[in-house]
Formats: sequence, structure tokens, C-alpha cells
Amino acid sequence: MRVTNNMLTQNLLKNLASANNRMDLIQNRLATGQEITKPSDDPVKIGTVLRFKSSLASMEQWKANAGEASAYMDTTEGILNNMTSMLQRVRELTVQGANGSNSDSDLVQIAKEVDQLTEQFQVLANSQVGPKYIFSGTQINKPPIPPNTPTVLTQWDGNDKAYEFEVGPNVSISVSVEGTRLFGITDNGDGTQSSSFFNTLHKLSSSLNNADQDQINEALQEIDDQIDNVLGLRAELGAKSNRMQTVSDQMDNSILSMKKSLSDIQDADMAETIMEFQSVQNVYRAALSVGSQIIQPSLVDFIR
Repeated sequence: MRVTNNMLTQNLLKNLASANNRMDLIQNRLATGQEITKPSDDPVKIGTVLRFKSSLASMEQWKANAGEASAYMDTTEGILNNMTSMLQRVRELTVQGANGSNSDSDLVQIAKEVDQLTEQFQVLANSQVGPKYIFSGTQINKPPIPPNTPTVLTQWDGNDKAYEFEVGPNVSISVSVEGTRLFGITDNGDGTQSSSFFNTLHKLSSSLNNADQDQINEALQEIDDQIDNVLGLRAELGAKSNRMQTVSDQMDNSILSMKKSLSDIQDADMAETIMEFQSVQNVYRAALSVGSQIIQPSLVDFIR
């Protein structure tokens, strides 16, 4: 077969284009640090990479959820701690009022402080983490105690469902302290609700104003029961918080392991890639040099 100048030129251009494309591919690897940058680089591996990235995105979202959940529970614990301190103060006032040495005016003054604490308990019942009402159950967008509610609670707009955060595949953990349990909410069956918590405080205030020692002593036992209830709910919350921390730590390990596996598949060996680039670059330059010698003769050279 006769080899013409046109054939030589076409082969040279084809080889140069191939080497140029190869250099472009390797240069892209060097720029991105990744062995696989598009599906055509390795159709088999790209499927694994996409699955790993999808799993990694899910785990990072679960990790973010766990962090938000921990902050949610920390805020709740702070509020319950305040409530415990306030209940201890109510108990001190109750003991003071029950000692039998107070005048009626003294008891009225004690009742006024109890009323102030009761109002603050209502404020705490409507506590929020960001826009979320933490004691409303799953009705986080609505305050459980409506505005201008009297100290004798008759309406509770929350529910008794646990508010949960998703922290894994089909794994959701409750992070809430249900206000219905904390404040002893019961339905009266007539569209209204009552609260054993606020009823106790109202009973204490009334008995102090009326100097009713028997009622004051009864209220003292009820205050103790309310303190025990809050402490029990705090213990439950602490257990949830510990579990959430464990989940978060496990998620950190899983994310680290997944990133390493993804790196092993996707990341380029930079030293090897640089050497490959230099090799292809040398081939390209050699092809240019040889090509310039092969296609150098022109029509003028043949006429001479």
C-alpha cells in the first residue's frame, strides 16, 4: 500500500489529538484531585461513588439532626433546672406558711410571691427553642398556654405526643418532655383542660390568703409530688441526651469511614498522575518533533 503525505498528516494529527486529549484528562485529575470526574471515566466505579455520596449526605444530615436535637434537649434541661429551683422556693414558702407563727398579713405576702412564681411558671411553659415551643408535644408552632390565661389553667393547646428527631435509617429519638406530663394536664371532657401543677399552686395561694393551715399542709405534700415529677422527667431527659451523644459519636466514626472509602475509590494518586502527565507530555512533544520532520517537504522541494 502506497503511503501518501496526506496519510502521514492525518495519522500525525490523530496521534497528536489523542495525546492532547489524554493530557487534558490527566490535567483535569491534577486540578480536581479526583480519579473519576464524570461517568465516562469509569462507569462501574461511578455507580459506587454515587451510592457512597448519597449515603454520606444522609449521614451528615443525621449528624446535623443529632446536633440540633442535643441543643434542643440542653435548652429543655436548663428550663427544667429553673423550674426545680422555683419549686424549691415554693416549698420553702409553703413550709414558712405552715409553721403557724405567721400573721394573716404575713401569709398574704407569702401568697403574693407564690402568685408571681406561678406566672413565671406559665412563661416557662411557653418556652421556645427558636420558633419551636418545647412543651407543646408535636404542635411545636403553637404555645401550649394561650395568652392572657389566668393562673387557674383551663386550656392547654399542646398534645401528648413526643417530638422526635431522625438520626438514622428508620431511627427517630424523642427529644421532648411532654408538657402534659410535666404540668399534669387532663381533659375535663367539656372542651377544657386542667393542670394538677397549676391547681396545686392556686390551692396553695388560696390557702395562704385564707390562713387555712390544713390546706397549706396538704399543698406541701402536693408540692413535693410536683418536685419529684420534675426530677423524674429530668432523669428521662438526661438518658435521652446521653443516647443522642452516643449516636452523634457513632455518626462521626461512620462519616469518617465513609469518606475514607470514597477517597480510596475516587481520589487520584497525585504522584502517579504527575508522572503519567509528564510521560504523555513527552510523547506529545516527540510526536510534534517527528511530525515536523515527516511533513516538512513541500511541492517546492520536489521542483528543485
